Amino acid sequence: MGESTVIVHGILIIVSVVLAGMLALVVFNKLGYIESTFSQAIREKADAVGLRLLVVNAYKNSTTGNIYVYVKNVGSSRFSDYQSIDLYLGNYSGALDYYQYTTNTTPASGYFTINELGGQDGIWEPGETLVFLVNPSNTYGDVIRVRIVLPNGVTAEDVVEVPAG
Repeated sequence: MGESTVIVHGILIIVSVVLAGMLALVVFNKLGYIESTFSQAIREKADAVGLRLLVVNAYKNSTTGNIYVYVKNVGSSRFSDYQSIDLYLGNYSGALDYYQYTTNTTPASGYFTINELGGQDGIWEPGETLVFLVNPSNTYGDVIRVRIVLPNGVTAEDVVEVPAG
């Protein structure tokens, strides 16, 4: 009877150690996932805090009807995902129209393209001004509302006078 008790205790100890190891593996795996998720969320929030935009000026080309909107990155972070920028224009007191980004240098109606002042490297650096060339799908008055929304939630909105130029 003494030998069987030792064997049973030995088996129970081995099973306990294996189960404890499996439990530890699962716990460490979940902790790694949680840490990764929190790190990513903090990194995204830090990027959003570092990005600040300012609508500087706008004017309308009287020949083509295109609207040029100058926007400056006054924050401390860079941005390069131009395809994800949402641009909205509208009359001062009316609804806003949505415009999509295009890589064409001459955008079609309802689209906009971006020109970088100071070099075309595809990165919106802190202190750099971008020119949004918009081919409007509607006719707007002399005072329009401009809203720019980045995919991380950073938004710039202003009411600007668009004199013909």
